[in-house]
Amino acid sequence: MNFKRIALSGCLTAGLLLSGIPWNTAAFADTTLSLQQQGSGLTASGVYTKNGLALGGTPVFLSVRDSSGRLYYANQALTDNNGRYQFQWSMPDLAANGVYSAEVHIEGDVEISTFSYTSRGNQSDIILPVGDGAYRFTGELNSGAKQAVVYDAATGLSYVTPVGNSVQVTIDANKAKSQLYGSQSGTTYLTLSIPTKTDKNTVTVPGDVIRQLSATAGTNAHLLVAASVGSFDLPLAAVPGVLLDNVKTNSDGALVFTINRVDTTRSNSLSGEYQALGTSPLLLPVEFGVSAVYKGQSLPITDFGNNFVRCSIDLTGAKLTSGSVTSAQFLQPQSGHLVPTPSSLFRDTVGHGKLVIARTGPGLYVPIQNQKSFDDTTYTAIKPRIHELAAKAIVSGKSATTFDPFGPITRAEFSTLMVRALGLSDKQGSSNFYDVPRGQWFTDYVNIGSSLGLIAGYTPNQFSPEDPITREQMAALLARSLSYVQTRPYVDTTRVLGNIADAPSVSGWARDDVALAIQTGIMPNSGLIEPQRNATRAESADMLYNFLNYLKFL
Repeated sequence: MNFKRIALSGCLTAGLLLSGIPWNTAAFADTTLSLQQQGSGLTASGVYTKNGLALGGTPVFLSVRDSSGRLYYANQALTDNNGRYQFQWSMPDLAANGVYSAEVHIEGDVEISTFSYTSRGNQSDIILPVGDGAYRFTGELNSGAKQAVVYDAATGLSYVTPVGNSVQVTIDANKAKSQLYGSQSGTTYLTLSIPTKTDKNTVTVPGDVIRQLSATAGTNAHLLVAASVGSFDLPLAAVPGVLLDNVKTNSDGALVFTINRVDTTRSNSLSGEYQALGTSPLLLPVEFGVSAVYKGQSLPITDFGNNFVRCSIDLTGAKLTSGSVTSAQFLQPQSGHLVPTPSSLFRDTVGHGKLVIARTGPGLYVPIQNQKSFDDTTYTAIKPRIHELAAKAIVSGKSATTFDPFGPITRAEFSTLMVRALGLSDKQGSSNFYDVPRGQWFTDYVNIGSSLGLIAGYTPNQFSPEDPITREQMAALLARSLSYVQTRPYVDTTRVLGNIADAPSVSGWARDDVALAIQTGIMPNSGLIEPQRNATRAESADMLYNFLNYLKFL
């Protein structure tokens, strides 16, 4: 992964407030872009007013594209009570040198500014250790969030002297609660920083502390446990309500976290999986777990619902190879196979590195580094994207050397790709589709997608798995999946589709989903939608990449 340097130019002004000149009824936005000091960070900010009044709670949508119109970042926010909005993002490794545009949509108003982007190149191929300090760096998970930190005896942390590579950590409830009492208004995180350099870490957080964190931060409360091998960022909303209530109300209630780097013997037991992936682990795997303890029982929490909980693996000492893709593979308990999960590589400007994982449950993750290429993608514009998704084991070729980019893709194939890409393959599911029988390679994936509301059939009982998937069907699947991961963004369907010549040919049931896919950049806007045309394998990879990129899952 390359470190990045950004040079910015440009300022947007849709309207200037001049003395004696009244505002008209159009929406006015003032947007600026500025360089951030860490890594490749960028900020777009501005104010939205209408008829001279600042309007809060208005949806603002940002998209960042290259000169060919390909999406690199997209997000949505709401203006605050003063009409202000702000976005912060980093350019991905895949981004080439060149001029990019930042486009802001506020109701009917569209504002565009450009900036230039230049890669600075690697300072080091070796991931450097994060320096020891008062508490561990966790910016890859909670950057910008207000936090209370427990990191030593004075702030409430105590631990049994490490035995070998293991440490047991407990939290003094009164001291930790004092940290929360004295925290800033708007604090959402209680960060527990473990000072030992141990491979196996067990951290017990009393129910008293969790009750106070809930009172302080409300529904946005997060417990973040930071150890030397990795960090675990658990939103309390991801804990099943019954378990959380019992933890908070019983005298022996607690949440117990484990962050353990597995030993060589266990890692070697996965050698067959590494061989199937065509690679070896970048470092030893790390296993994350959390249990609810109360009334003398310990109940592992294995499913966070539709909450994509994040954890990170510290990559200190790993050597990154130019042209390779770094990702995480999840050990699926039911099958014993390694499967892809949303993950992204975090690097800062001085050589630190973390692998950030987002998934709806805890488990064991293997950091890998891989390269894939296909002989028949040479003249395909999205060749780098196909190769990156293949290196992450999200897509595969027709053979080891061919991808067949212009061939069709079936409804079963794309549904499988989508469920795998979101790391949902360990979920349970069922469907009423008569044409999705037991034992087919796609059965579990279609059933999971159907149960979660991501996949729909032609009728409640017919899926037609072998039918080629159309472009509008693919857009609808991805739009529904986006709504599963996060709150569905606001979209003005009439405005988005209004200037596209073949928009009237979009099926009525798909119009809102297609508009959302275009607005978020999931479906590239080339001037035509071609909604009824069968999608190609290259198009499916491109839209899947855009989808994962929008969610910050790459």
